Amino acid sequence: TSADRRVLLALVAVMVITIFQSVSYYQIANVAPVWIQASVALDVGRHSIPVPWYQSIDPLFSILGVPLLFWIWRRQASRDREPGELAKIGTGAWLAAASNLVLVAAIFLADGAPIHPVWPFLYCAGLGIAFLYYWPTLLALVSRTAPASVNATMMGVAFMTLFVSNNLIGWVGGFYEKMSPSGFWTLHAAIAATGGVLVMLFGKRLSRVLAGAEEQPLRPSAQTLEVER
Repeated sequence: TSADRRVLLALVAVMVITIFQSVSYYQIANVAPVWIQASVALDVGRHSIPVPWYQSIDPLFSILGVPLLFWIWRRQASRDREPGELAKIGTGAWLAAASNLVLVAAIFLADGAPIHPVWPFLYCAGLGIAFLYYWPTLLALVSRTAPASVNATMMGVAFMTLFVSNNLIGWVGGFYEKMSPSGFWTLHAAIAATGGVLVMLFGKRLSRVLAGAEEQPLRPSAQTLEVER
């Protein structure tokens, strides 16, 4: 129906917005290890921090952040102040932008000296929380609002955004050798912030369309009707 088409277009628009967050987020597994190896003081006392350890911080905080965010959202819901899905996706964008700005601040404060290892730790931890805000929320939104006849297909399309994002991070990562480190991470903060700005501009309109989809009664598919007949 025309209403279904509006819902599908709204969902595709939300997916496109999350690509900006994903590009900013997934650089953690592309250029970030190269930058950490070259710029961070990894020797602490008699021990040296292996660069791959930083790759475990993001998923660790994604796990630890789940009960915390559930608690926060329940408290907000009890006061009728829980943000909607688009607002959560926008929050994820701003957190990703702030996480990249952590590296920019570290570079300026170091003033050419090796960077303290706590700064990339904060960067990875922030991205882990940002991921929780935007990615599971996107999947839940698609699962709940996509028309039943194409629900599984739209879930697959949502995962296709990661394919697009991972191709883009390779292309954007090529600028690392052409830019200063501070400029490179500022660029990624701006990319994530673009997702937040798009939510601010179009979030309410998209939310209204998707809220209308939830209010519609479930319609049996043509295949189901044929079987019943």
